Amino acid sequence: MILVALVIIALIIALSPFMSEQPGSPIAQWAAAIGVTALLAPMVFSLLKRSGLSASPPFWFVTHVLCACTGVYLILFHAANGNWLSPPGLVLILMLFLIIQGAFLRVSVSARFSHLFARTSIASGFDKQKSLDKKGLQILIEYKQLILARLDPTATEALFSSNLKHWLTHPLLSLRYQRLISMEADMVGARQSAGLVMAWSRRLHMLAAVLFYLGLISHIIVVLFFAGYAAGGEAIDWWYVTDYGADWAR
Repeated sequence: MILVALVIIALIIALSPFMSEQPGSPIAQWAAAIGVTALLAPMVFSLLKRSGLSASPPFWFVTHVLCACTGVYLILFHAANGNWLSPPGLVLILMLFLIIQGAFLRVSVSARFSHLFARTSIASGFDKQKSLDKKGLQILIEYKQLILARLDPTATEALFSSNLKHWLTHPLLSLRYQRLISMEADMVGARQSAGLVMAWSRRLHMLAAVLFYLGLISHIIVVLFFAGYAAGGEAIDWWYVTDYGADWAR
């Protein structure tokens, strides 16, 4: 958290000489274009990790962190003098949330995960036979094995994790298998033993990332193709493709 605070202070100091730049100025637009390109790296990292095509996941993780930090700096440069209490401002808030929460996950939560994986079954609470329906769990695992035989015949149920290829080629089977995984986790109390932060922090990060990219794409489409609407009846001082919405804004 101290590191995150120092980074934010450094960003504010670095951006202060450019606070007079309007988001639509040429230099701010170039910063936005390069920043958006850099922010594509986390998306590429996510796709490579889930497709099984990455030969070195740690390399791409470092790339996604460095590119994300560079992209955030350039986007903040672009939007420093803009209206943060607006729809684009909400996208900026999501972006900052991702950076802060991502740093928290890497610095704090990742260490907790390592301790969780190092536990024995007794420490995880699996020795409580009365609370565990062994017969029901066995039926669920057998059902998982039946679906897995259709989803990926070469895979082993104990080690299998569906990736992007499975979701694209067999979406319904992947969805059914994922539902069984969630049911199994509930039966053995995996999320309860992990705790609230570890159980939901990664999902929250992914949800925030999806919302951020959707907001980013929407903002790009609006300012490029609906520039008149984005300008709100005022002069359009940035490069755009069409000025749809100008009449409506007036």
